[in-house]
Amino acid sequence: MFKGSIVAIVTPFKKGKVDEKALCNLIEWHIKQGTNAIVPCGTTG
Repeated sequence: MFKGSIVAIVTPFKKGKVDEKALCNLIEWHIKQGTNAIVPCGTTG
């Protein structure tokens, strides 16, 4: 069973391409905030 904060993150784009630096920053932010799991390719609504 999963517990805690599980986030389906957005994928940041810049000029039509994945903004890898922004994505790394977003993941690092979630880690520092205590997010328990990150769901890539999930849905947000």
